[in-house]
Amino acid sequence: MTTEESAAAEKQVAKEDRAAAQVPENRGRQRPRSTYVVAALVVVLFAALGTAAFVGRGTVKSDDLLVTFAWMLIPPLVGAAVALAFGRRLLRRLPRTAGADPTTRRRIGQALRDGSTDDPRLDALARKEARTRVSQRWLLLLFVAGLLTQVGPLVSPVRPFGRLLAALLILLWGGAAWWRWRGLREARRYLAGPPSQP
Repeated sequence: MTTEESAAAEKQVAKEDRAAAQVPENRGRQRPRSTYVVAALVVVLFAALGTAAFVGRGTVKSDDLLVTFAWMLIPPLVGAAVALAFGRRLLRRLPRTAGADPTTRRRIGQALRDGSTDDPRLDALARKEARTRVSQRWLLLLFVAGLLTQVGPLVSPVRPFGRLLAALLILLWGGAAWWRWRGLREARRYLAGPPSQP
């Protein structure tokens, strides 16, 4: 190989390395857009629910509907801004599962669902994730407590809109509790199995 050919090969490798380095960066830039879209949808949803509650009570006339909706946008908008600002800082401080790339995290999740893996390195990472899940079992109690707080409004015959909102919150709390329970069950099953040998 001549000097010119080796220089061209080195340039090609450097170009491929730069392209590979830009892929995760671009993916990282796309995530905040979807986060902002979800946050905006949540803000509009809560404002619409608040406006519907006032309309259901008969305290707002149809002429004032737009003004009421604008006022109802303020609290969830402030909440979303605070959540986005502090949530990003909090997520940076949280310890990630070792092997931070998405492929490794998917393989860890698959190993936890399967109950075992043949790869010793992946087994160590899956055991670490399982221990983290077990140490956070209190979240399951929190979700169940949140679900139970909505039983009263659900059976209350006074406010039909309150019953609808309670039913939605029960679905949210119940889904979160089920997700946490399933992850806790997978983690305990994985930790009960023998470690993978090299």
